Amino acid sequence: MEALIEVGGFAQAWGLCDAGLDADGQEEAIRHAVVSLRGGLNLEKPALRNEDGDLKARFIRFDAEKGFVDDDRELIPLEEALIGMTLAFGISEVTELEFDWGFFGPQQERVAIEVSSNSPTSGRWLRPDSTRFSWESSGEVGTTPEMHVPSVATVAHMPALWLRVPALAVIGIGVGVMFRFGLKTPALITCLLVLGVGGLIVAVKIRSERAVPPAGEELEDVVYGLLRNVYRAFEFRDESVIYDELNKSVDGDLLEEIYLEIRGSLELENAGGPRIRISEVALRDILDEEKGQKGTHWATAEWVTVGEVTHWGHTHERTNKYMARFGLYPVQGEWKIGELKLLSEEREQKISRRNATSR
Repeated sequence: MEALIEVGGFAQAWGLCDAGLDADGQEEAIRHAVVSLRGGLNLEKPALRNEDGDLKARFIRFDAEKGFVDDDRELIPLEEALIGMTLAFGISEVTELEFDWGFFGPQQERVAIEVSSNSPTSGRWLRPDSTRFSWESSGEVGTTPEMHVPSVATVAHMPALWLRVPALAVIGIGVGVMFRFGLKTPALITCLLVLGVGGLIVAVKIRSERAVPPAGEELEDVVYGLLRNVYRAFEFRDESVIYDELNKSVDGDLLEEIYLEIRGSLELENAGGPRIRISEVALRDILDEEKGQKGTHWATAEWVTVGEVTHWGHTHERTNKYMARFGLYPVQGEWKIGELKLLSEEREQKISRRNATSR
């Protein structure tokens, strides 16, 4: 839950100095804001106590390039003073929300409340004479469809085929002995013939399937599909579901490593919980490819992700560019990422559009 507070509207009620807020004034305003928010919000569904939530409050200012950033001025003019507050609870999969909102500024006529979840966004106005807010998830899951990843193509592999030459040689020796010495050495002839025929049978019978490394457009489809599905996994909130979805694209010890890396990269710094939702994954290029050991196929790829998060009424767009070497493993007929070596990462952040403020 977030609140963006224009301190000027509370200056008289909080006993703040009209000349501006110095360090003491900022501390006093933060104290009042925290008390007001905790006392003005009565959560009923889910049944949570405000004091159990992680409440963060700090002075912020709007930057045209970066969005909201910390306002670290020693003296903040009262008319420019904004406090950004975030109240976060360590729960997931909230399907119902019900509360009374009693935090209104002097002469404030209404406040905008918006719920963003996997269901369609819900927003409405609350007023001093109508403070009840109730929301229930529609049950619609707003995740992107799972991408198709080409299956592993295989060719028949006969690793013992080389036995044909020595087997035929042994048979030839046996036949040669029989013509030269007749049946004077039946045991030797029988042994040579049986050994040779057995070698031929083994050479033909022992076979396996070998994965054909993807190339060209198929390699692009494999890498892009795996990447898109990895990011898609983080559209879910439940930890077990995220792991299950990741497991479809990632193999072995890399699963936990990728989970921790991507979860960290999608968290919004100092935001108290909101995550960036990746709206686009663009594969720029497959720069290199080579065969590895035990069916592993290495491919070096460059890709870009575009993500958005709405924070204090503004939508931030974040663009990341990556280059990494992928070790693609054939696992039960499907390609998975078994190894990953990040080579470079570049990031820029900008405001893509300005949403209606909920001050």
